[in-house]
Amino acid sequence: MTREEFEAHVAKVLPEGKTAPEPTDAEYKLIEYVYNFHPAISATDGKEQIAELYVKFGMCLINDMKQRATLMEQKEREPREAMAALNKVKEEIEEIQRGGMPDGSSEN
Repeated sequence: MTREEFEAHVAKVLPEGKTAPEPTDAEYKLIEYVYNFHPAISATDGKEQIAELYVKFGMCLINDMKQRATLMEQKEREPREAMAALNKVKEEIEEIQRGGMPDGSSEN
C-alpha cells in the first residue's frame, strides 16, 4: 500500500467535517509494517481496516500492534528458512549420490 492509498482510505473513513493528522514518515513506516504483518489485518480488506484503526484510535493502537506484527513476521519467516535448509540437505544428498561430496571435494 502506498502512502497515497493510505491517505485516500483515511479520507473515506473520516466522519464528515473531521480531519486526521498526517502521519510522519516514521509513523507511516510503522503503519505499513502493521498493515503487512499483523494477523488481524485482512489480506483483502486490510487497507480499509488499517485506515479505520488509524482514524478511530490513532498511532497509540498501531504502536501497540507492533509487537504482534513483529512476532508474525518472524513466524512467517521460519517456514521459509526451514524449507531452504531442507532444500540444501536434498541437494547435498543428490551430490553424494552422484559420487561427490557436499563440500565440493571428491572422494579419494
